[in-house]
Amino acid sequence: MHGARIGLFAATLVLLAGCVDAPRFHGPLPVRNQHPAQLTVLHLPPASTNTLAADAWAARTDLAYSSLFLSGSAPGSGPRKSFRMDGEYLRVAPQLRTGLGGGVEVGFEVPFAHTTGGFLDDFLIDYHDAFGFPDQNRDSNPKGAFAVAATNDAGVTVWSVERRGLELLDIPLWLTWQLTSAREGLGIAVRTGLEIPTGDEDRGYGNGEVDYAAGVLLEHHLGGASFYGHVQHTFAGTPEPSSDAGFDFADVTSMGLAAELPLCNELSALAQVEFETSTLRDLDLPVASRDQVLLWVGARWHCGERWAVELAFGEDLQSYVSPDFTAWLGFTTMPGRTGTWVLP
Repeated sequence: MHGARIGLFAATLVLLAGCVDAPRFHGPLPVRNQHPAQLTVLHLPPASTNTLAADAWAARTDLAYSSLFLSGSAPGSGPRKSFRMDGEYLRVAPQLRTGLGGGVEVGFEVPFAHTTGGFLDDFLIDYHDAFGFPDQNRDSNPKGAFAVAATNDAGVTVWSVERRGLELLDIPLWLTWQLTSAREGLGIAVRTGLEIPTGDEDRGYGNGEVDYAAGVLLEHHLGGASFYGHVQHTFAGTPEPSSDAGFDFADVTSMGLAAELPLCNELSALAQVEFETSTLRDLDLPVASRDQVLLWVGARWHCGERWAVELAFGEDLQSYVSPDFTAWLGFTTMPGRTGTWVLP
């Protein structure tokens, strides 16, 4: 019965998409894993292979709010390695991109974080109960608490996040070069980027070093839908407090797939999945070391000629690893004109 409902829902979306005379594709949602440790590592956002024309600009602001709850320790007595993550994390990221010509564009964002004990505990306890999802005894732990910390087998804290009202994170910059267009078959683009260490590494909001990344984007239009893929690798830095404790952050490799399905001229449905290796895998503790897989389901609404609103929800597909739940909201707007402003 459950499979039949999913099939009926999918068929309905396909039929709706078939009613769109000239579908417009604007790329996947630029979502990312909200695990606090992964946020210290450069992540090039999922994107279309289509780059901006020379002197064209695109701006957006994204907000992602996550509930964090995860804990585990190695067996044994006395000091032992452990990982604990409990709280809620808001990331706000204004972004700007511009075309340089020749299929090349550059972009950057200035992200900020707000951490708190939050207000979602009761809701998520009921949510897990209703769907039978494991909650790691969330209902028996104090509500509204905040704690993020990893300790080694000597009981020494190797990384932690301090609760803060507002913190600047590391600033990523990237360059994308479009090689082929999806309008003519398979779209291919290559990109590279670096991350400026502006976040506070002592409080857990940066790694204190310049990260470097490189990757490939793919795009293919099939019928009334568009499909996207990406793969990338980041050479990650290690915060000085972690290095002093003898712990190194690992490089991160990620890959993802996304589908965009226009339902009408103003509304599109999106589904995305991304795999990512853990930067804390050298802790050698399952709750911190396992690879992470996230599923995103959302929509993009073109509210006017010059702007759009995006909404998505993210869930971890790999148990006992990623943030419990993430609500994501994006605004793409063209407030003025310097060259040409366009939707992404």
